[in-house]
Amino acid sequence: MKASHTATLALLSVSAICSTSAITIAARQFTIERSAARVVADSTVAARLQGLSDAIDFVPANQRSELLSKYGLKDEPALAAAWSVQRRELDAAAKSRAEELAANDKRLTGLLAACSLSAIVAMMAAVTLYDMLAAADRRTRELQPFAQ
Repeated sequence: MKASHTATLALLSVSAICSTSAITIAARQFTIERSAARVVADSTVAARLQGLSDAIDFVPANQRSELLSKYGLKDEPALAAAWSVQRRELDAAAKSRAEELAANDKRLTGLLAACSLSAIVAMMAAVTLYDMLAAADRRTRELQPFAQ
């Protein structure tokens, strides 16, 4: 096999490998994002606790314990403690979500690089194949000048 044929096959092989890796990376991009649900849930709970904390100041003192007991809390320090815990959980969920998004960005960068390399290598291989066919056609014409 000629060196140009070997080079063309090598280019096409690299293109196929890049395409396969791009498909693998693309499949990983479409995984379920579990951290988003946790952030939304923690945000909702934190907002409700913040609302309760704000509203408790407008409730008469004799009704505050009844309102807090509806939410499963025994007194105002328990509300403050629950709200503090919920804010910490929300911060942890937000950090986890940020890490997941950063990992997705890295995979996306790899996907774009693999697709770009695959496209460039495929174009190079197509040009090489065209040049080989054109050269073979020229040689055929040179060998048979009066065949037309």
